[in-house]
Amino acid sequence: MLGDAQILVARLREHDSTADILIAHTQTLHKRLDAMKQYQDDINELNEIAKHRPRSTLVLGIAQENRQIRELQQENRELRLSLEEHQQALALIMQKYREQIMKLIQSNKQEKTIAHRKDQSQVKLYLQTNNER
Repeated sequence: MLGDAQILVARLREHDSTADILIAHTQTLHKRLDAMKQYQDDINELNEIAKHRPRSTLVLGIAQENRQIRELQQENRELRLSLEEHQQALALIMQKYREQIMKLIQSNKQEKTIAHRKDQSQVKLYLQTNNER
């Protein structure tokens, strides 16, 4: 009898979890249904508003939006061209800057070499004059 009771308890738990799953699915479907109803209500409201406005007003509004879109597209093209020009100018400036830095580094190396040679020749001259004495 205890075994039968345990089996019944296990079945009740399974049925309970199945019922919970079904409740969750039902709630999800209910939310989706509410969202669909709200969407349909919004569409109906927009259609009702559009019916009261003359077609010419709608066409004029769309034409104005199209004009604004074209103007923005043109401005976008101009900005892209300007950006490309600035990038090219900056690349040229950086190239010239790197060239000048390389010349400066080479000049510094040459100056160090000349200074080193001059120091060596002065040391030789000093040693020669001291040896002659």
